[in-house]
Amino acid sequence: MKRLSSYILALALMMCASASAVPPPTTNPIAKPNTAIAPANCVTSECHANIKSYKVVHGPVNVNACEACHKPTDAAKHEFALARPKADTCTFCHQVDTTGMAVVHKPLSDGQCLSCHNPHGGTTGKFLRTARMDQLCNECHKDVTAGKTKIHGPVAAAACGSCHQAHASKYPKLLVATGRELCFTCHVEMKAQMARVQFKHKAVEQDCITCHDPHASNYPMQTREAPVQLCTSCHEHDKIKQAALSATNKHSIVTTGDGCLNCHTAHGGDLAKLLKNDQMKVCMKCHNEPMKDKQGQITVAAVSEVLDSNLVKHGPINEKNCGGCHNVHGSDVSHLLAKQYPAPFYQGFSLDKYDLCFSCHDKQLVLTQQTTGLTKFRNGTENLHFLHVNKADRGRNCRACHDLHAGPQPMLVRTSVPYGNWQMPINYKPTSTGGSCAPGCHKEFSYDRDAPVKYELSASPTTKEAKP
Repeated sequence: MKRLSSYILALALMMCASASAVPPPTTNPIAKPNTAIAPANCVTSECHANIKSYKVVHGPVNVNACEACHKPTDAAKHEFALARPKADTCTFCHQVDTTGMAVVHKPLSDGQCLSCHNPHGGTTGKFLRTARMDQLCNECHKDVTAGKTKIHGPVAAAACGSCHQAHASKYPKLLVATGRELCFTCHVEMKAQMARVQFKHKAVEQDCITCHDPHASNYPMQTREAPVQLCTSCHEHDKIKQAALSATNKHSIVTTGDGCLNCHTAHGGDLAKLLKNDQMKVCMKCHNEPMKDKQGQITVAAVSEVLDSNLVKHGPINEKNCGGCHNVHGSDVSHLLAKQYPAPFYQGFSLDKYDLCFSCHDKQLVLTQQTTGLTKFRNGTENLHFLHVNKADRGRNCRACHDLHAGPQPMLVRTSVPYGNWQMPINYKPTSTGGSCAPGCHKEFSYDRDAPVKYELSASPTTKEAKP
């Protein structure tokens, strides 16, 4: 009998265990209360369970003061209405002063506080309805970053409130400040720089958004366009745009990469024309070494001699003014020269071929046959510049005798000159009243200003060398 009782008990326990593993039958959701409920009992596991689940809970909710915002209208039906109409429910506690504000955010002016704020809680004390502020703004405003790769820091951090007021502002677009003063609230170093520099970019003195998109762009530093297009959008009626974009010979550094910013500072500096450094140092960042094409052939020779303090400098070089002879943005003349200058070693003389040289030098140097003071390069009164240059078919180019940038001898007289593949020696020897030279193009000739050397007419330099 005792054994039978144990068996029955074991069977009963097994049946109970089996019954507990079966899910309880589905029941209907809890019915609404039909009597008044104390506010402390509004939030339970069965009713309004998520109301307090936020990271930050609205004060009245946190202290179970539901009646601060809700009032019962029918206890039997458990129906409620807002304690006050529309935004008055919010402004009863939260005072939003828009006095003197030129712009009021439309949701606020329409009393639609709840379109942006969750009245029960949120991730921050602002109780926004979205996890990020930009997500909330994008529900009404277009996405300012769509398709853009360079995002402004505050926008990337979803900190729309860094630049815009959420409720009302004195300034257009609900900005917290206007013009560059808005930008300077973060870019304090730029503000300090602009206060101390001697030359300021006019665009910066007006408004930063002339050049920068405040939200996002596809260009570095959120500029509105690539440097060349951006700069020439203002510099469109001067010679710079024509030279940079339309000239026969373009300066590659101006039209590629950082473009204008390779040589100029965009905001301001202590050098005229907003140069990053004095003009020669800017140029010599590139021209200290020869330029080569993809095949390794030199296309532009180095001019490192301009940096040698031991050499005699051509006037513009001595003034560190490469722009004295070159149009640094672009030119219709070879080598980016500002005016015409003849390339061939020999040529028929024409004054207009030497426009570049005679923009500084007196053209009478090659037009006057006899002189007593126009030049020291004369044999008595015979002007030897006229003799060498002013010829109908084989006049010498200036570079035949003179270095263009810098050289070791006075008046930039060459020690040698490129003639085809040959460095032809000049063998110039100065004296106190003249000098002599014995280049590869003729035998030695001397000249003297005080005691002119006598030469037979047939002895004048007429050697017919091969063209270089």
